Amino acid sequence: MYGDRLKHLREQRGMSQADLAELLKFESRQIVSNIENGVRRMTGEELVACTEIFDVKLDYFTNPYLLAGQGAFSWRQSGVDTQDLYEFETTASEWIGAYRVLRDKLKQKPRALLAEVRLTKQSSYEDAVATGEAVAAELELGDVPAAALVGAAEKKLDAIVLMADPKKGISGAACRLPEMNAIIINRQEPLSRRSFDLAHEIFHILTWEAMPPDYLDGVNKAKTRVEQLADKFASGLLLPSFVMERHLDKLDVQSDNFVQHVNEVATELMVSSQALLWRLVDLGKLNRGTCKEFTETDWFSYNGGLLKNETPPLMSKKFLELLACALQEGLISERRFASLLDLSFEELTDLYSQHGLESPLGL
Repeated sequence: MYGDRLKHLREQRGMSQADLAELLKFESRQIVSNIENGVRRMTGEELVACTEIFDVKLDYFTNPYLLAGQGAFSWRQSGVDTQDLYEFETTASEWIGAYRVLRDKLKQKPRALLAEVRLTKQSSYEDAVATGEAVAAELELGDVPAAALVGAAEKKLDAIVLMADPKKGISGAACRLPEMNAIIINRQEPLSRRSFDLAHEIFHILTWEAMPPDYLDGVNKAKTRVEQLADKFASGLLLPSFVMERHLDKLDVQSDNFVQHVNEVATELMVSSQALLWRLVDLGKLNRGTCKEFTETDWFSYNGGLLKNETPPLMSKKFLELLACALQEGLISERRFASLLDLSFEELTDLYSQHGLESPLGL
C-alpha cells in the first residue's frame, strides 16, 4: 500500500523517480522503483521523510480508505490552487474509499458491468444530444429530468452522488473506479448549476473508457472536444425533446411574454434560462444570433429565472444508509464515522434526520 501511494504522490506532483531518490538520499532511482513495486519496504524514517517532502500527513500512507491512485478523478474547477485541490481530493477519496471498503465487507456486490454509451471523440454534437435524450428515456427521468437525476444515477448507474462543501471554485468531479463510479457536487452552487454539473459528470462516467476526461476541466477555459460533447449530452439529458414539446407553445420568441415564459419553464425544469435558450437553438426554434442577444442581457438569471436555491444536505441517502449498516455490523466505530465526515455526533444525527433517516448513533 505504501508503494502505490508513494507512486501516486510522486506522479501527481510531476516528480521523477530520480528526483525523489535524490531527496531521500538513495543511491539510485531503482530503490524508489523497488518501493513502488512492493519489492522493498520503506523504513519509518523514510516514511516520515516522504510526508515532509510531499507535505502530507502520515495518515495518507496508513489510512485504508484513501484511494490514492486507485481511482481516476476529473475535476470541474476554476482558478483553484493546486494544493487546495489535492487536499480536497484526498478528503473526497476517503469518502469514496470508505464506501467501497465497507460495501465489500457488507458483501453488497457491485454490478458486474458498468453502463456505457456509444460515443467517441468523432461523434457529432447531434449524436451527443440524441444520446442524452436516449439516456433520459432509459433512466425514466420523467417530466423534470433534473429532479430525478440523483436517484437514477445511484440506483441505475451504480454510482454514489455526494453533495459536498469543497473549496471555492470547485464545482464537482467524476471519479472512476474499476468496480464503481462516484460524482462529487458542490452543494453551495445554484440549483441550475448543480443540475448541469451532475448531467455533465454522468457523461464522463458513461464514456470514461472511450474518452477519458482531463484531470482538470476548467469551467471558464476553452473547452476541449470531449467537454463540448459532454455539454451537449447534458443538454439532451436535462431537456430532452419529449419534455420540451410540452413547453414549446409558450416558448415562442415572437410572444410579448417570451422572457417571462423562458424563466418560468427554466424554473420548472430546474435549469438555467441560458441553457433553455440554447436548447431552443438546437431544436430550431430560435436562431443563434437572437439567442446571444438574450443571453448577453440582464433579463435572464444564471440561476434559472425564479429558482429557489435551497442547499441540499451533505452526502447522500445511499451513502449514509450503507455507513449505518457498517456501523451496526461493527465495521466502523462511531468516532471514526464522525471523523470521516468531520462532524460531531450531534451534527451527524441531524444529517440523518435531514435525509429522512433514523440515526444509527447511540447517543
